[in-house]
Amino acid sequence: DDKVHTVARGHQAQYGTFSGWDVYRDQVQLLTLLSPRTGSDIAQSLYELSRQNGGVWDRWLHGASGTHVMNGDPSPTALAGIRAFGGTDFDLRGALASLVKAATVPTEQDLSPAGKPVLSAGQRPSLDKYLKLRYMPSVSNAWGGAAETLEMSTADFSLSQLAAAAGQKRTAEAFADRAQWWQNNFNVAATPAGGYIANRKADGSWVTGFTPDTGNGFVEGTAAQYTWMVQHDPAGLFAAMGGRDAALDRLDAFFHTAGGGWAFTGQGGDKAAMDNEPSINVPYLYDYAGAPYKAQETVRAAMRQLWTTEPGGIPGNDDLGAMSAWYVFSALGMYPQVPSRSELVLASPLFERAEIHRPQGNDISVRARGAAAGSPYVQSLKVNGRTSDRPWLPASFVRDGGRLDYTLSSTPNRAWGSAPSAAPPSFRQGEQPYQIGVGPTTATLAPG
Repeated sequence: DDKVHTVARGHQAQYGTFSGWDVYRDQVQLLTLLSPRTGSDIAQSLYELSRQNGGVWDRWLHGASGTHVMNGDPSPTALAGIRAFGGTDFDLRGALASLVKAATVPTEQDLSPAGKPVLSAGQRPSLDKYLKLRYMPSVSNAWGGAAETLEMSTADFSLSQLAAAAGQKRTAEAFADRAQWWQNNFNVAATPAGGYIANRKADGSWVTGFTPDTGNGFVEGTAAQYTWMVQHDPAGLFAAMGGRDAALDRLDAFFHTAGGGWAFTGQGGDKAAMDNEPSINVPYLYDYAGAPYKAQETVRAAMRQLWTTEPGGIPGNDDLGAMSAWYVFSALGMYPQVPSRSELVLASPLFERAEIHRPQGNDISVRARGAAAGSPYVQSLKVNGRTSDRPWLPASFVRDGGRLDYTLSSTPNRAWGSAPSAAPPSFRQGEQPYQIGVGPTTATLAPG
């Protein structure tokens, strides 16, 4: 706003560069885990910059100035993730009120096509259409119709978490319901082999010519890559795919070539792209599908094949630490699959011992007997001295700290963590039956 401002009272710094689309997934969570004060300062900085920008939370800030780059509304997830990982010293109620208004009241910028698609001016471009249809149509001011629906579903789930933290139950419930609008872009009949997230017209019909490797409706990715982006509700996504076994088969196909080799990058749009953000959480979905050993081997293989200590050893663009944060979390054997919450889904530690010293004394200790680059498989796990067969850690572990004791091997233990009851939690409030057609032949199909 071309005015001089001072750092908010009680804070140490004002941060002005924020690649929201990237860092909301894992970087702010890792940073806050290590330094809650810094996380709090970042959250407050984002709020202050929005107030100086007429209430607009820009997606990609550079030097305290908005660039409008990328899609989605990453700020709710960034703030919810910061708070979940211990960064609670920011104006939660003020930030929540601002973000809720941005998610419910279309602005002149939202209604404007200025900058579309890559530099759309509004915080939630074509919000009017999104609220009316409950999905982003293929023609709008947003970058990517189907991708925008997924991003908005993620942002709205994050708003539900912020509202719950603020004690606003009705707001939390309303946005938890909105977080399931991803279903409106899931076409269960997209291909004979199964459903996909797909681009949809304003009249309800699907954009024709669909193939899993299409980029139509997506941002730096394809339908096959974006379909997995239902971070808060993998169980609902798996049900839409036909069940856990069907999802497991699709994960296997996503990460492997026809010859059985790894497909981490450059193998076509129907395969993973582990050198860019939309795919980086997907290996951890094996934990939800009853095959944690496949999460362990896939994460480790990606680390070994894509990351090196040579110049240029970070795959793709580090994006202000988003990709590096994935590596650090994965080397610790854990990941914030639901970025607005602090449960951690597990792979396996790379090192025999890792110590995370935190300023409030809630340290985390990771011990892994048998750890080695070629030994990613969990044989057993103790959490604070108690045997655990769950491939995830509750939010209380991040809050309170604790100790993990693994036994690792080069041989997979297919039974560990495989029971349906052991799967990480999914958040399914608001799921609806699926519409599988448009017009006089419309029918509905319950999830699963």
